[in-house]
Amino acid sequence: MKPYKENHNRKVYNIDFDGTLTDGEYTSDPRPIKTITNQVESLYRQGNIIIIWTARQWNEAPFLIGWLEKHSVPYHGVMMGKGGSDIYVDDKMMGIGEFMLL
Repeated sequence: MKPYKENHNRKVYNIDFDGTLTDGEYTSDPRPIKTITNQVESLYRQGNIIIIWTARQWNEAPFLIGWLEKHSVPYHGVMMGKGGSDIYVDDKMMGIGEFMLL
């Protein structure tokens, strides 16, 4: 895993999986969107907390974790459903363009 820098001004980012980190909706082999996964890595390296979340069922958590590892996407945790966060990033809330300007 990539190194993490402590940041006392850090934010918690909940990043959606299907349609945000990946190029489409729910599939068994989604392709990563590299500009987004690179931005996630940058935020992680800055000391922010990265939570990857999805509306997928908990029985798909091993798939999600395997996909993140396969594509070298750094994260602190995964959630199957929305939780508390400072900022939500998905295809329905904060736009990708706004996310890339962080």
